[in-house]
Amino acid sequence: MNVKSEPSKKIDLNFEFNNIKVQSCNFNLGEELILHCTIKKDEDNNVTDKANIVRVCSIETKVKCQKIYIIPKEAEIISISKHDKIWLNFNDYIYEWNFHTGDTTIISANAEK
Repeated sequence: MNVKSEPSKKIDLNFEFNNIKVQSCNFNLGEELILHCTIKKDEDNNVTDKANIVRVCSIETKVKCQKIYIIPKEAEIISISKHDKIWLNFNDYIYEWNFHTGDTTIISANAEK
């Protein structure tokens, strides 16, 4: 089988927030870039809360953010799958969340044990 690999491309990510940090990322089967980010606004805006977000970005010709989801700041993202699912640790439960359908399933209780 002949497989041609494309040369590496540089992807520029332009965000509207000053203090954003990408924590993890993955590509889904629809060739979208899924980013888990934390945002902390600077002191000038008088906002010091941190927020967890998931960004779904199209990368066909340039990076364009299609959707943004806010996740509770107490939740910890465990993993992002290529099947549009995110695993979260929240209140001692592990959840599987499909961000396109909005379905959430409890995978395990008492995650601390």
